[in-house]
Formats: sequence, structure tokens, C-alpha cells
Amino acid sequence: MRKTLVSALLAAVVALPALAHFPPGELLFAVQFPDENIPVIDGNHADWAAVPQIPYEVGNDKYSDSVYSKARGEIDVSDLSVRQIVGWNDNTDLLYFMAEVFDNVHTRDAEEPNAWWSDDAWEVYVSPSHPEVEGGGGYAPGAEGGILKVGYNWSMPPTAGAWGGYNPPFDWVVDPDNNDAWKFAYTFSGEEFGESTYFYEAWIRPFDFIPDDGDRDAAEETDLEEGQIIAISWTFGDFDIEGGAVLEDYQGFWSVSPNGCCRADNDMVMSELDDAIDWGAAPATSVESSTWGRIKTEFNR
Repeated sequence: MRKTLVSALLAAVVALPALAHFPPGELLFAVQFPDENIPVIDGNHADWAAVPQIPYEVGNDKYSDSVYSKARGEIDVSDLSVRQIVGWNDNTDLLYFMAEVFDNVHTRDAEEPNAWWSDDAWEVYVSPSHPEVEGGGGYAPGAEGGILKVGYNWSMPPTAGAWGGYNPPFDWVVDPDNNDAWKFAYTFSGEEFGESTYFYEAWIRPFDFIPDDGDRDAAEETDLEEGQIIAISWTFGDFDIEGGAVLEDYQGFWSVSPNGCCRADNDMVMSELDDAIDWGAAPATSVESSTWGRIKTEFNR
């Protein structure tokens, strides 16, 4: 019998003390996509229009800034405004992501490929098996002698043909159209390198375990299930100056993890199929007007 969202929530709350993730007692929810409604990864968010804000959307009130010690909800939405939804599908065992990022200055000028740390970036860290290793799970060997957390780091537009960084940088991960670990796409409205809103989409194949040597054949893919809780966190890095390269050059470094960079701290529930969602609902008529309406609403709170 399929679990209800309430039973999944109760099971999650019971499991939280053992998981020891942050913030304590808080759950995020990944919407389950029916097979016929899996989003196309093309940077168009129309596929996500039917997903309700509650409980799935993660907005500005969930982000804190570890660089400048700004508390949750202190983000200045005239400088940066973000919203994100995560989804999953029971048959593909993939995680699906959309992120909408308004930025008063979009910066991408690093000459080095994959230098996401010196430009505006979207960083996602996934650890389905909840590693209890120092630093919130790392790229170094975990408790089982392998990789238990993987980082996905994207900074757009691509530089030197590079679409982002996959950490650890295994040789079987090349680009979003030539590997089975992730796929990424984006669009934007406004000025490409000025005031703009970027629309990101991705799918990620989660792994419970990857050998230290990156042997793809020996990697253990995650079998996602309803009610399952995975460890996940993400961050939006914001640069407003050209040539940013050091920590102090950040305008903001906004993360759902209260512990800052590169963690997989947050607990996310793989939700059941939500009968309240009308997957045939018409998408918003204008992503740009919808975006500005949301920004104005946030700004006037």
C-alpha cells in the first residue's frame, strides 16, 4: 500500500535524531513526478507550473549566508532572489531540479573552465546514504572506503566548453549530453551579464556509493523510494564584481545548509504521488512577469 504524505512525514520525524542533519527537525520535500509528467531538461519551467509552492518550493526565507554571517531570511531580494523545487521519479530513480535566480548583476568572466567558485554559481550536494564523516561528508574516502557525497557545480554560460564541475571529477563525467550522471540546461531573461533572471534545470543520478578510484561499473546507484530521506544541500554564489576570485569578493553565498559551503546537511523526503496536483494545469503565461511579481512580493514583506 502506498504511503501517505502524513505517514512519510511521521516516519521522517522519528528518523531525524539518528540522521543528525540540519536544521534539526526540518524537512524539505521532493515532489514525485508521474511518468508522463517528468520534466524535459531544457531551461523552460513550464513543466513545473503545476507544483504547488507548499510544501515543495524552497524560497528566500530558507537561505543563510555563511560568508557574511547573515541569518536565514536576510537575503536582499533587490540583489538576489531565488526559488527552487526538487522532484523525483520512482521508475527513473533520478532527482529533478529547477532553480529560478534573479540577480541584479549576473557575473561570468572566469577564463578557467569550471571555475564556478569565482562567478555566480549554483552548487548542489547530494548524499543519499547520509554519511557521518567530518565536514558533512566529503570527497575524500567516507566510512565505507569510498565516495558518499557528490557535488554538482554550475556557472553559466559555459566557459571553454565546460558546463560545470562534478566533484570528484571522474573521467566518465564529461558534459550534460555525454554522461549518465547528470543533465543540465538553462535559459535567461534580461541582460545576460547584467540584471537578469536565470532559469536552471537539471536531473541528477544519485549514488549511494562510488569507489575512490571512480570505477563507474562498481558505483552503487540509489534506488529512490517513497518516504525515503536523503541528505542534500545547495548554494547560490553571488558575485557582483568582475574577476572575483577570493572569499571576500562574494556579494553573497546563500545556502540552505546553516553550516555553509559544500555540505549535504538538509533532510529531504521523497514524497508520494500528490493527488492534489493537477498535472494538466496550464503553465504561467509569462515566466518573466511571474518572476517579477514574486520578487516584488518578497521585497514588500
